[in-house]
Amino acid sequence: MDPTAAHRSTGPRHGGTGRPERPLRRSVDGCFIGGVCGGVARRFGVSARAVRIVFALLALLGGFGLALYVVLWVLVERRGETATIASRIVSDRRELQILLAVSTVVLALLITFEALGLSRVGNVAWPLSACAIGILAVWRGASAQERVALQEMLSSLPVGSLGSSRSWKSIAVRVAGGIALVLIGITMLSKVGQQPHAARGALLGAVVLGTGFLVLFAPWWLHTIRDLTTERRERVRAQERADVAAHLHDSVLQTLSLIQRNADDPKEVARLARLQERELRGWLFNPATFGQRDRSPRTIVEAAASVERDIEDSYGVAVELVVVGDGPLDDAAAAMIAAGREATVNAAKWAQAPRISVYVEVEPDLLSMYVRDQGIGFDVDAVPSDRKGISCSITERMVRYGGRATVRSTLGEGTDVELTLPRTPSGT
Repeated sequence: MDPTAAHRSTGPRHGGTGRPERPLRRSVDGCFIGGVCGGVARRFGVSARAVRIVFALLALLGGFGLALYVVLWVLVERRGETATIASRIVSDRRELQILLAVSTVVLALLITFEALGLSRVGNVAWPLSACAIGILAVWRGASAQERVALQEMLSSLPVGSLGSSRSWKSIAVRVAGGIALVLIGITMLSKVGQQPHAARGALLGAVVLGTGFLVLFAPWWLHTIRDLTTERRERVRAQERADVAAHLHDSVLQTLSLIQRNADDPKEVARLARLQERELRGWLFNPATFGQRDRSPRTIVEAAASVERDIEDSYGVAVELVVVGDGPLDDAAAAMIAAGREATVNAAKWAQAPRISVYVEVEPDLLSMYVRDQGIGFDVDAVPSDRKGISCSITERMVRYGGRATVRSTLGEGTDVELTLPRTPSGT
């Protein structure tokens, strides 16, 4: 066992005192907001509680502690992640434009305060504005895991719990507190002209008044938003269920009716069952293409799937298709698929095999296609010269595009057709 690993496992888990850890990373375990205090505690080997106290004291110095916390939140990586919030914002042009636009508006307002002589307001507004912009950056640039943690933290706030509580005592406490804050804020605003520091009093009164309105109405707003979100989710689910029911009625039930009508024809029943299975699988994995059977294939996978579908629909023989890789369907690839289609048609018509195996592999420098059946087989050398199915439709077609076709067949054992086509890496 690695002794260093054992030493690390005995270290502090929640930012407690211990050996300093480098580099600086925001904490994940035991963090209250962004994990900054826990990360700083781990970095210097001190108590996380002491770091939180320091940040709280710095917050009283004109909001400096809050600004520093948000800056570290944005610039320091979270433990277990490889990018900071700032780097995500910079790499995403849209998010960067949003953040710059909001910062420009806030900066214009702060400059306006200074121009109007409200310097005292600006002394408090500058750090608070920086914090607000930083929090916006955090929300826009946080990773998916951190965003989930932030949402859980917001949902667990006392305001949210009061809003969802049915107890009359909690409602009474909330309403009384909100009304008290509103009255205090109105009183402070009404006495602004009688105070020596009018700007500071106006700002403080506005904050108290806004907090009172939040305490009174924020739970109701949150409850309304949750109801709207739930209603929308249920409506979407109902629409999805209706779409599934419609597709099942239009396809599966009709196919079952056809199977009942052709119960005396096992071959037709098997063909209908395979057709319905393929359509249902295609809808489950890609509902947008359900029922689109006449669209021209654009990729090798789509072209191979069309071979499978056409052979099963036309000849009632099961085709087991396996495709490894994919690429655009250029002229050379289309020629190989066409040659493979001809080989599959020959097997379906003459091999008397219950199924045909088709394997397609797409590599950077080579396309390969194998068609195999375990039917009656035939003598390749005994094929009459006037029969052009193998020579023209398969062999010569592959040669024209620089490929090769190999046909091997044994009487009573089946037939193997191997198609290979070299290609350039740019064609993949």
